Amino acid sequence: MDILTEIIETSDNMVEVLKKDGFFDEQLLIHPSDLRVALQIKMQRKWEQENEMYLTDSEFLDVCNELMSENISKGLSDLIDSGHVEVAVDPNGELVYSTTDKPFDL
Repeated sequence: MDILTEIIETSDNMVEVLKKDGFFDEQLLIHPSDLRVALQIKMQRKWEQENEMYLTDSEFLDVCNELMSENISKGLSDLIDSGHVEVAVDPNGELVYSTTDKPFDL
């Protein structure tokens, strides 16, 4: 078995175990398919740099935190783009956010 096949199988197994354990029910900002891809990328890079594909707990958490950050950022950007959230700069130069009265299309 080559390393890429092993990485794919390992990431698939990790995601399946996490599904069974309810991880995705608790971590609503992480989608299984996004995590699978992110794990594969991280594992392949680790293999290329260290000749080791298995992630430490810390590396796994880094992958999860990056996905959550991306999804929060994208969600906020979508709300701003749709006009449901407004952004301004306060006198201290900090960004401030507020909701609008625009109804959501359901």
